[in-house]
Amino acid sequence: MLEDMSATPVRVDAGLCEGHALCIQLAPEVFDLSDDEVASAARTDGQWDQDTWDNVKSAVDACPRQAISLLNTSTKGQ
Repeated sequence: MLEDMSATPVRVDAGLCEGHALCIQLAPEVFDLSDDEVASAARTDGQWDQDTWDNVKSAVDACPRQAISLLNTSTKGQ
């Protein structure tokens, strides 16, 4: 069964980000790099097609500082 995470917001912790920019390489349509070389989520709404969603998950997994979070807005299972 395919996990429905199509509306999961994303967040980058600027305090953890060291500007490796792997997220930008993997999902340039979602992430951006500031002049201070800190990544941010240019699109935080989580409204992505499947390909973009796969790229965002890859970026989360690739971040060496684990600075990228997927925000769980569901209360399901609580």
